[in-house]
Amino acid sequence: MDEMENSIPARVVRLERELTLWRVLGLVVATMLTLAFAQEKQPKEIRLASEDGRQMITLSPQGIEFSDRGKKLGQISFETIGDGEQREVEMKLSGQVSVNRIFLEDGKNRLALSAERVAFAEGYTPRATLTPYGVLLQDRGTRSQISLTTPSQGIGGLDFVEDGKLILALGPFEKFRADNPPRRDAGAIHIGDFGPAPKTRLITAEEPETRSAR
Repeated sequence: MDEMENSIPARVVRLERELTLWRVLGLVVATMLTLAFAQEKQPKEIRLASEDGRQMITLSPQGIEFSDRGKKLGQISFETIGDGEQREVEMKLSGQVSVNRIFLEDGKNRLALSAERVAFAEGYTPRATLTPYGVLLQDRGTRSQISLTTPSQGIGGLDFVEDGKLILALGPFEKFRADNPPRRDAGAIHIGDFGPAPKTRLITAEEPETRSAR
C-alpha cells in the first residue's frame, strides 16, 4: 500500500493540487496589491484650468473651489453642524447669483423668492407675502388678515380683516367714498362693527359719519 501511495502518479497528482492552490493564493495576493496600489495612486484632487490658466476649478473630497488668478471666488464644501456627525453643504460666492426662483424649506416652514414676490408659508398655508404692490399677513387659519397696498395698485391703504369682514381700514378718502373729483388729499379711517347691530363709522377731518352695515 505504501508503495502505491509513493508511486510516481500519486506524487504527480499531489504536485498538481499544490500548484493549483498556490496559483489561487498568488492571484488573490496580486489582486489585493493591485487594488491597494490603485487606491494610493488615486488623485486627491482634480484641477480644471482655462486655456490661459486664469480660471480654475478644483474638485476634492472637501468640495469644489472656483478661483481666478489664485483668488478664491466661490466654494461649495461640507460643514459640521454642532458637536454631532450631522453635516450640511455650505456655499460661499463672491459676485452675482442669477436664478429665476429660490425655494427654501425647513420642516414645515417654506420660503419662495422670485422677482415678482417673496412668500412665506407654514405647511401649505401662506403666512406672509411681499410684492411690489404691497404686503399681506395672515394667521394659520387665514382668519385674520392685514394688508398694506400701495397707490400703484389703485388706491393705497391699510386693511384689517377678520373672517372676511373689514373691521378697520386707513387710507385716502377716495378709498371709502367716490367723490367728484376724487379726494386723495384727505385721509379717512373706516371702522366696522359686525356685532348684533352691524354698523360702520368713517372718521375724517370733518364730522364722523356712521352708517348701518346692512
